[in-house]
Amino acid sequence: MKYPKIIMWILMGMFLSLNAQNATDQLYLTNGETIAVNVKKVEPNTITYFYLGEDLENVVEKDDVIKIVFKSGREQKFSGALTSPAGTKNANYEYPPMKVNQGAVLPFEFIFEGQPSSEEGIEAQEYYYRTLQRKPERNTITYQDPEITWKRLRKAGITEASQIKNYDMDEISKIVGVGTLVNSKIVVSYRSTVSNSTGSSTVRVDKKKRVKGYSSEYSTSRDEFETMVYFKIYDKNGNKVMDEKRRPFMTAGRTDYILTLSYFLKRTPFYQKNR
Repeated sequence: MKYPKIIMWILMGMFLSLNAQNATDQLYLTNGETIAVNVKKVEPNTITYFYLGEDLENVVEKDDVIKIVFKSGREQKFSGALTSPAGTKNANYEYPPMKVNQGAVLPFEFIFEGQPSSEEGIEAQEYYYRTLQRKPERNTITYQDPEITWKRLRKAGITEASQIKNYDMDEISKIVGVGTLVNSKIVVSYRSTVSNSTGSSTVRVDKKKRVKGYSSEYSTSRDEFETMVYFKIYDKNGNKVMDEKRRPFMTAGRTDYILTLSYFLKRTPFYQKNR
């Protein structure tokens, strides 16, 4: 009767050992290599990880990583590593007529907690365009409707904002058919949760001169975020006309990037404040 128990314990030990080996994160690199690691953090442009049994931090560019398979089984893919190299647009795409005195607000890249958020990027792009159209007389150039911009980019094979950086900007200018390109990247990360409590108390005396006290308390909480806005403008030759980065001033909301976009808009060479 001892042998079955011994065999059972051996099998259990093998099972636990196998699980321990599998309890790692898998990094799939663009060079075809797959490495077993423990991922510490995923940032907008890099991934920090440890090799098994080591304490030394290692950093790899996200452009060199296809995906991570976490020990939980969850997969995280990185679109930047899967896009075409610069200049390889759809071979059947025909450039539209160039309008040198027109600008285009390109799709904004939005990164939240290390993850791309396409919907928020579109919201940011549309906010910037709508703000331009509130007082069009102050713009020294006209701007292409974002829907037309998106349509032309998709026809050329560009389906995500993160893919734009894989192309030369003079090529993007030809694809959308304008002489000025407005581009932005917004990076937002969670900072903390702030809680506030307020209370009030009331004292009443009834007919029998008995004193009674009443009190109430209310609490609220809000999440605070760190935000960085990168803002660039290019001409039709791909030259930078403007290259700035800025954090929202004295704010911590998730959408406070709009304040910084408004700040940049009023300081571009294509906007006249007093017109």
